[in-house]
Amino acid sequence: MIPTRAAPPRKTPIITWSLIAINTAIFLYLIFKGGRALEIATMKYGMIPIYILRGRKLYTLITSMFLHGSLYHLIGNMIYLHVFGSSVESRLGRMKYLALYLLSGIFASIAHIIIQLFFAQPIIIYGPYLVPVKIIDPLKIPCIGASGAISGVLGAYLIMFPYSKVGVMTYDIFGFPIMISVPAYVFIGFWFIYQLYMGFMSLVAPFIYYAGVAFWAHIGGFIGGLILCAFMGGRRRKKIYWLGRRWYDIPVYALTSNINHKSTKHFDLTALQDSAYNFQISLEQP
Repeated sequence: MIPTRAAPPRKTPIITWSLIAINTAIFLYLIFKGGRALEIATMKYGMIPIYILRGRKLYTLITSMFLHGSLYHLIGNMIYLHVFGSSVESRLGRMKYLALYLLSGIFASIAHIIIQLFFAQPIIIYGPYLVPVKIIDPLKIPCIGASGAISGVLGAYLIMFPYSKVGVMTYDIFGFPIMISVPAYVFIGFWFIYQLYMGFMSLVAPFIYYAGVAFWAHIGGFIGGLILCAFMGGRRRKKIYWLGRRWYDIPVYALTSNINHKSTKHFDLTALQDSAYNFQISLEQP
């Protein structure tokens, strides 16, 4: 399933667009440079767990987020970043959003390192007649990509926009592409369950499910995004219907002092509308 749209941002997502441009520029530079440029950059700037455990090349916790192994890898990550990152940046603010992005990427790397250190099995490469020809230590495999950081963005999006509609391109039973719309908590929930399933299977049966994807980095980044968003003040806002035309995001805590209600669960809609009007909610800037 490919997300195509989510909650529209209220501000121009400068940081999101910049991250997409930087990731794309780095990938294209390495591709057009040719030769073994991408491979060399991966070994030099990719996050290799054994080095981090030894306190070396700590800068790769950041640089690895800006490298991608293929065009498919890049496009997939940038689609998710564009769809979900724009709204998160608009709600959190640019600097908090950038901090969440980078810190989620670091969370993702730490989770990946812990799993590889304590649970991962050596990767055995078989030759003809299933004869083992090479054994690879998973702690020595470089990890690259922005997916860990973007997973943190998904976690933040789930906290702030759980019921917003996400447009998704999928396929019907005949294999034809179709567009559907689902709540964010459904789409992100299925995404997370898939990461958990593949993460556990990659540990239980790596010879079958090893796909070169750091599923536990995705899980770590997602959990990191949830935690960071909560600490950074990201919160779901209560939506009210105002002027009979559009939905507006109104912070609940900002209205409770101005609303007469019998209990915390039953609000007077008229008072809520009057309070929203007092806060000067405009059609141009909901």
